[in-house]
Amino acid sequence: MKTTLYLLTVLCLGLSCISSTELKRDAKYHGIDVSRHQKQINWEQVAKDQNIQFVYIKATEGQTHTDPKYKRNIREARRNGLKVGSYHYFRTSSSAHAQFEHFKKTAKKADQDLIPLVDVEEINNWTRSQFQDSLKVFIRLVKEHYGKAPMIYSVNSFYNTNCAPEFNNYHLMIGRYNNDPRKHPTVKGQGTYTIWQYSESGTVDGIPRPVDLNRFNPKYSVKDLLLK
Repeated sequence: MKTTLYLLTVLCLGLSCISSTELKRDAKYHGIDVSRHQKQINWEQVAKDQNIQFVYIKATEGQTHTDPKYKRNIREARRNGLKVGSYHYFRTSSSAHAQFEHFKKTAKKADQDLIPLVDVEEINNWTRSQFQDSLKVFIRLVKEHYGKAPMIYSVNSFYNTNCAPEFNNYHLMIGRYNNDPRKHPTVKGQGTYTIWQYSESGTVDGIPRPVDLNRFNPKYSVKDLLLK
């Protein structure tokens, strides 16, 4: 009994030497995506996290909205050596052309290390065909301006209902929230995901609020997302 108590004491003391952040950190993530919801980010601290190979930063939404933290986030993330890309939240309340012009003016090509990302999560009053036609226009305009097609982000169910299989040939970031490797995203039809957004409540040093955590499909790496 004394030996058992001694071993338990040593174990507890050993665990107390590990910070709570280290206990929470999931070493399997490869990147994060952020917006104003993460508040004031300490990018110098974030850059010390050796797990992070890429960062996607919200730039715009719809035809007029610009994320108020975008300029600071992309400036400071790049200044601290992180590979960054910008994303646009696609709305069905304005045209693809108008949304692209807003994104282009905000997300300067010279500031991008990674291909852009278009976030699709709503269809509202559009038909599936109208939605897909508009998204194709946005993708074409992005490719013409930035030199490469954007990656598409969506949650798994929305993507399979409204995008698959017509968009399966693009890079895909798919949200499916769990940490079980057996429950990774599944894409309807031929194709697979590039990035799995597996958590929306991650903890990263330097970010005051929960953050999305993303990991690569083993078939891909950050090299596949480089703009240049």
